[in-house]
Amino acid sequence: MSSAPRRMRAVGMAVVVLAGAASALAAWPQESVGGPPAGFSLTPSFNEEFDGAALDTTRWRTAYRTDGVTPPTVANRSLYGNRERELYFDPAFLGLGVQPFSVADGALTITAAPMSPSAREAVAAAVAQQPESIRNSPLKDVSYSSGLITTKGSFSQLYGYFEIRARWTGGKGLWPAFWALPADGGWPPELDVMEALGHEPTTVYQSVHSKQTGAAVGDTTRVAVDAGTSAFHTYGMLWTKDEIRFYLDGRQTAARPTPTDAHKPMYLMANLAVGGYWPGDPTATTPFPATMTIDYVRAWKLAE
Repeated sequence: MSSAPRRMRAVGMAVVVLAGAASALAAWPQESVGGPPAGFSLTPSFNEEFDGAALDTTRWRTAYRTDGVTPPTVANRSLYGNRERELYFDPAFLGLGVQPFSVADGALTITAAPMSPSAREAVAAAVAQQPESIRNSPLKDVSYSSGLITTKGSFSQLYGYFEIRARWTGGKGLWPAFWALPADGGWPPELDVMEALGHEPTTVYQSVHSKQTGAAVGDTTRVAVDAGTSAFHTYGMLWTKDEIRFYLDGRQTAARPTPTDAHKPMYLMANLAVGGYWPGDPTATTPFPATMTIDYVRAWKLAE
């Protein structure tokens, strides 16, 4: 994926239509019921239970833009076009040993925190080596470390059911998400199975971004989450050639026709962003370290 399309994501969010919001704001059960919906011929195609001792880096990449061969640069580790304030670290990045990932008890935890003074100094030096357009971008203002996992290069799929079971801590400026992007690198489409704002602890957003009408627009449903997002819930998406349906704890929250530009394989991504046009910057009251804990990521494919 090129750097420009995802930078437009903030624009797409600014013009979203809150489709079906009234019905979606009903209360949901606390227990997170998972699995694909009935009535479809689906077989498992991807299963990550995080049962190992560490993140499986043969399956998951940890930078936003990477070909998997060349070490990602500092510019590939933040969606700075959204005015986000984090860099997505792994221990090898800049030799700093910053580790945002921990695996325990069958779950992955992504941790976001303010960078140390030495890390900020190293990042500033790395940014200074970038082209002028990047040096003068919001990248110069990043000040938090966090984590992102993506199956780009290891798993992508056309249609199917996709699900995550997760929870996160709250606070102004936090932006957890589970979403899908085209394997061919284009944007849009973008399918957001779940996005949330840390200062809205009982709400998630589920969206389809498309350019089928010529302009990039987002169609978003706002969904109330009973017991709040600090409890584990399942967030799912059924994607067929005709329709995209979203789910929370096994219950359908929204449905809309599949856009004409959303008929291509997509890969999966989960991340904990900090700052950005949509959530705003953290404040002095935002609790750090902040975390997003993922119990599993699963996918099923549709029968031929």
